Amino acid sequence: MEAKKALRKKMKLKIESQKVSERRQRSSVIHKKLFSKEDFIKSKCLMLYCSRGTGEVETGPIIKKALKTGKKVVLPVTLVKDRDIKPVYLGDIKRFGKGPYGIYEPKGPLNRTPAELKNIDLVIVPGLAFDGKNNRIGRGKGYYDNFLKRLPKGKSKIGLGFRFQLLDKVPATKRDIPLTGVITD
Repeated sequence: MEAKKALRKKMKLKIESQKVSERRQRSSVIHKKLFSKEDFIKSKCLMLYCSRGTGEVETGPIIKKALKTGKKVVLPVTLVKDRDIKPVYLGDIKRFGKGPYGIYEPKGPLNRTPAELKNIDLVIVPGLAFDGKNNRIGRGKGYYDNFLKRLPKGKSKIGLGFRFQLLDKVPATKRDIPLTGVITD
């Protein structure tokens, strides 16, 4: 547990110390790789996260491209009591507000329709660190692992991270849900 905690702290500092221009350039490289992946091309409905204010790979351009190409976009809403996330369809791209942990979530009446897990083809997952075995370390609350556990088998789960976030090995336990793949710059 201490190893994860120390790694989280180290990776948060690295992510936050990136210049905005560098983050945008690296994010653009990651976007191009994602847009060429069969999982993205074939998906009709994908779940992303809102990267605004986190320093993570920018997801705004992914959301816009998905919507422009006729895909349905789902974003997470934090359920603190359940330590879980509820996927909701993005109906109003301009209505966001900070959730319980300061991460932006969809808000407003057009952003309340829950998505059924069976309808989500691809889940884009945030993380602070990843490894070659598709393990990830998130922010430490277990929300994404709880959510990913509920996904039907065969659903694609892709992590997005900068090259420096891809490590030889990250500490993983049986509780941690591995991804299908990781894309870096």
